[in-house]
Amino acid sequence: MAEHAEYIGAYKIVQKIGEGGMAYIFKAIQPSLRRSVVIKKLKDPNREIIKRFKKEALLSASFHHENLVAIYDFIYSNRNYYLVMEHVDGEDLQTIIEHLAPISANIAMLIALGIARGLEYTHTRNIIHRDIKPSNILLSYDGNVKIIDFGIARDDLSTRLTLTGMIVGTPAYMSPEQANGDALTAQSDLFSLGVLLYEMVTGLKPFDGNNQSEVLNKIVRGKYLAPERINPAIPRKLRRIIKKCLQHSPARRYQSATELINDLERALPWQIRNRRKKILSRFLNQLNKTAPTSTQTIILDFIRHSSRTKWHLARIFIGLLILSTFYFFPGYLSRIHLGALEIKTDPAQYRLVLDDKRHLMKAGSRIQIDNILRGEHRLMLQNLKTYQWFHIFFSVAPGQKTSIALPAFENIGRAELRIFSSPSAATVSLNDSVIGQTPLKIDSLLTGLYRLHLEQNGFKPITRQIEVKPGQRQQLYFVLLPTAASPVKGHSTQ
Repeated sequence: MAEHAEYIGAYKIVQKIGEGGMAYIFKAIQPSLRRSVVIKKLKDPNREIIKRFKKEALLSASFHHENLVAIYDFIYSNRNYYLVMEHVDGEDLQTIIEHLAPISANIAMLIALGIARGLEYTHTRNIIHRDIKPSNILLSYDGNVKIIDFGIARDDLSTRLTLTGMIVGTPAYMSPEQANGDALTAQSDLFSLGVLLYEMVTGLKPFDGNNQSEVLNKIVRGKYLAPERINPAIPRKLRRIIKKCLQHSPARRYQSATELINDLERALPWQIRNRRKKILSRFLNQLNKTAPTSTQTIILDFIRHSSRTKWHLARIFIGLLILSTFYFFPGYLSRIHLGALEIKTDPAQYRLVLDDKRHLMKAGSRIQIDNILRGEHRLMLQNLKTYQWFHIFFSVAPGQKTSIALPAFENIGRAELRIFSSPSAATVSLNDSVIGQTPLKIDSLLTGLYRLHLEQNGFKPITRQIEVKPGQRQQLYFVLLPTAASPVKGHSTQ
């Protein structure tokens, strides 16, 4: 049975949603219970991989906890192995970090609390996960945190499961004892959780390098940059939690997930703990996967741009200077942290879009957004009464608040835009907001940059970035082609 089969056992395949090193991932429907499930199909099985796959099924099937993904079924059919599990409507932590890091301390601690509770449950059953990493943590749109993939988990009675030529675990998230190949304990999972906490609030991994050997060497030496050097906004209580999780000696770390849970709960206000699902749900709904950003990106961009000089010797000198600063003078990184934005405008309600990734509803004459990375940003405001947009670029300095005083919308320059398509009746969106169908005339459009999108069933969508200038009358014509054909660019007359 190929992975494109319509049914796997009693489960109807909806679509293939992913592929890992060992398995294909499908979304499916269980008709008898009318629920969505996820099916992992083992690819290229050999004895060791099959043993690991069965172990994941047997271990996970015994779990009954809100922070662990449930296993429903294990199928062997037509010489293929399948694992049927709970479908979580959400995103993995890797995606969240790539697009939203640095994450606020309270959100990071709420996520860590869910992970720690899941580990508390498994550790009391003598099961060590051994591969806690962002891609193995799911956050659902209804605010649940789930641990997945117990394929390399181990209990005290099992034999060591390894694959030839393969490290068991993910290097950047390994504990020192795991990197050394020593016996693992519950403290090893808690070290990995500390790495996740560090990465969530800084956007960087504490132990990183150009290759696997370099990463493992840093973990074994136990040297990393204090997270507050990157993000000074991290509360003192959370700094202590991270530091204790990342202790080199297991004896100096938390001795159980329960101890970690107690510290996380003490660091979080009870009002936030009691509303954790609602808060996490609202947080995840900010995610826009089209525009990743992270502290790591800013650092790498700084290094790349700083080394582009006219003279080769100068290029070498600057590169060495940056590298020495990066590795030996951690104070340099303290300048790469967060600032804030304050917007003063009329007290209408707005849709706020920051760097194409945050979609927030704000009201009032003063709007403040905290925890913005230093550097250039793009802000877009849409008045929800008039559906008019305002667009501006601004800079954020580390540790400072940038203030923008916007004029009343009626005093901002406007333009006229007309949009035509062939065939007509195409749906038109500006900056992801549907505004009508072609032919369309937009009067009094605020000046700025816009993302224009046209789509119609049976035809290829068209997306363009357009600039609207004060007093301009612009007409845009687009030809929509059937989905089997290639798109044709529109042209404009002004």
